[in-house]
Amino acid sequence: MSFAPAPAATRAGRVGWVGVVLSLLVVALGVVVIRDALVIGGQVEGETWLLPVIDDADGLEPSVASTAVGVVVALLGLWLVFVALARRVRTRVPLDVPGVTIGIADLARMASSAASDVPYVLSAHSTARRKSVSVSVTALEGDDVDADVRAALQERLSRLATPVTVHVTTRHVEGLR
Repeated sequence: MSFAPAPAATRAGRVGWVGVVLSLLVVALGVVVIRDALVIGGQVEGETWLLPVIDDADGLEPSVASTAVGVVVALLGLWLVFVALARRVRTRVPLDVPGVTIGIADLARMASSAASDVPYVLSAHSTARRKSVSVSVTALEGDDVDADVRAALQERLSRLATPVTVHVTTRHVEGLR
């Protein structure tokens, strides 16, 4: 029996926070409705909160302001639907072993580690994307480490399923040898 590999990992949708905010608003509205029902039923003393709001909105006439608010709310709703249905961002890069992936942040750490292991490299910092890795290294004046760093990165990143573009930037500093 063989197992199918897991689907490619993706980050949560871009509007994940909207779901949390809307759920809190629905819970708050439910609390207000239950409270008003208890007040109307005589279980709780006090005045209702929703009836005055409904009475005030009853005589509302059409105006430019209400039309503008309606258009803004409609456009916001269309934007949220578009973003919710849009393609999610992939956060992992596949390796040459089926079903095994590495995170983009881990790819950057791995590139920094490979560059730091090169002789005469004082420090290394990397950023990564799904298709490219950029490495900034610091070396002493006169030390040409670009080719060695590029070779070390190619060797370390050879396990990726699809090769990535490697960009190496070297900053030279003065110092004692």
